[in-house]
Amino acid sequence: MTTTTLATLADTIAATHRSTTPTTWDAPTELLSAAAVLFTTHPADGTDELLAGIARLLAHGPHPAVTLHADPPARGPRERDILHHTLAAAAEPGRPPWPYGPADPARLAATAHALTATIPCRLTALRAAAVLHLLRLLPDTDEHLHRDLIRRTAWLLDPRTDDPVTLLLTLTASYDPIAPAPRSRSRTREHPLEPLPLADWDLWPAPGQVLTLSGRITAVRAHSHVVFADLTWDRHSAQLAFDPAVALHTGDLVAARGTCSTSRTGRPTLFIRHLERHEPGAPPPLPSAAPLTPLLGPLRAYLAAADFRETMSPVLTDGFFGGAARPFTTWAHAAGRRQYLRVTTELDLLAVIAAGTTRCYEIGPSFRNEGQRGRSAVEFVMLEAYAADLTLDQATVYLADLVTATTGIAAPLARRTFDDAFAEITGIHPADTTAVRALAAERTPYTAEHTDEPDRLARRLWRHSVRQHLRGLTAITHIPGPASPLIAGTGRRAHRVWLYADGLELAEIAANERDPARLAAAFATQFTADRHLAHRTYQQVIDLFDSALPPCVGFGMSVTRLADLRPALVPAQRRTPARTTERTP
Repeated sequence: MTTTTLATLADTIAATHRSTTPTTWDAPTELLSAAAVLFTTHPADGTDELLAGIARLLAHGPHPAVTLHADPPARGPRERDILHHTLAAAAEPGRPPWPYGPADPARLAATAHALTATIPCRLTALRAAAVLHLLRLLPDTDEHLHRDLIRRTAWLLDPRTDDPVTLLLTLTASYDPIAPAPRSRSRTREHPLEPLPLADWDLWPAPGQVLTLSGRITAVRAHSHVVFADLTWDRHSAQLAFDPAVALHTGDLVAARGTCSTSRTGRPTLFIRHLERHEPGAPPPLPSAAPLTPLLGPLRAYLAAADFRETMSPVLTDGFFGGAARPFTTWAHAAGRRQYLRVTTELDLLAVIAAGTTRCYEIGPSFRNEGQRGRSAVEFVMLEAYAADLTLDQATVYLADLVTATTGIAAPLARRTFDDAFAEITGIHPADTTAVRALAAERTPYTAEHTDEPDRLARRLWRHSVRQHLRGLTAITHIPGPASPLIAGTGRRAHRVWLYADGLELAEIAANERDPARLAAAFATQFTADRHLAHRTYQQVIDLFDSALPPCVGFGMSVTRLADLRPALVPAQRRTPARTTERTP
């Protein structure tokens, strides 16, 4: 189809949708009725996961229904028209549409772009329409195609794309979207069983010696009579020099044997005699946690020097704890019950303290099933620690020293109350409720429309546009608003401190509540608005505190944020714990 034809088709479909009054698509009835095929011919392994995925998909509804152009006089979501017309346009002339015939990617992409530009397309509704389409195809397919469509249904129920055009292209691709074949290589070589020869890196540079250096090519610079390339592996790097007839590209994995010398600019260079191994490729992206690893050694060394004992608690738990945070939920098939990815390690660390350990900590991932700055916050690395022999003030000094020791920040610790810092930065004291409401209406209108509580508005303003103006290491005390039930005190009298580094919130330090009765009352108040009350229980927490938990102070710090402050590695042996962390009598 030409661009003009596609535009006309899109306008015609849109006009059909506007011709009648929208109703509601009965997605549960259609999807669950079509899913009955999963229990008849060719039963699929993992049918329960498919049904659970359909249930999750239905949770995004209901979707408006309109008169459809593809199969009148039917009604359904407009995304079903986008799906059917795109598949029809992508079919080769004289061939049936996908999945019984091939889909031309160029025609499919052009049609999908034209339709979605004219007809608003909701990704969840498109996914639901595609799942329904596949389920209805299953009864008339042979075993091989049946299995392929089942896998594509599973992919639709948990796709790795947020773009309708990409979803349609992947859905109709000739490869399996769950397990695509590896990309073809320009040359085929037998994969050797021996490991890469890496020992000679310890000798580099060694003028006049013949070495074999292995690694990945990160840059190539061609000259008239010689080609230079940068070879890197682990913490090592070297410049290679070789004949232009040797084909090397960025990303290639090589084992280069040659003589060590220097270039005309004096840079140590390996002049290649032979490439023992040459695998074309591209460097994979580093995992998101990779930048944290250089920080973990100094962190653990600093904590160990202050007699903090490292612990390890389960990531998958039977219950979840941690304020109003929403958990990730999964199903334990063997146990026949729900389990949760942990939100915090706080309870396990407190149990270690209660069992007779003075200081303990854990570094590991915590999970929050909620958005953060417009993106999904799947996991983040946290350092949580507790000490039974430190006061709140001593723990604050210790944590500030830890930040200084592991990041190289040399600023002294400043202590300020929330009200004083807020007034200095904004020119408005939080006690001036009229001025706070006016400032909130200007800077955070959504919050101002939903509450006029001064403390809540002040905290929202603080996070939105105030804290960023803090400089150096700053400990904020007397914080307004509610605190965790596990923290002693309430409101500005809560025994807690926020620690900032140049406006970046790093940690909260707090002293724990010790009275089980006050703790239970605080939980009861919190649960009145708890969206996850049916799955959450704090009886274990109450029992722990009722067992005579000693007074203790804890802190939770984002290791991910701490790594952002670390400009370069700071050797741990150059730092020693501050004197304020010595044992108190």
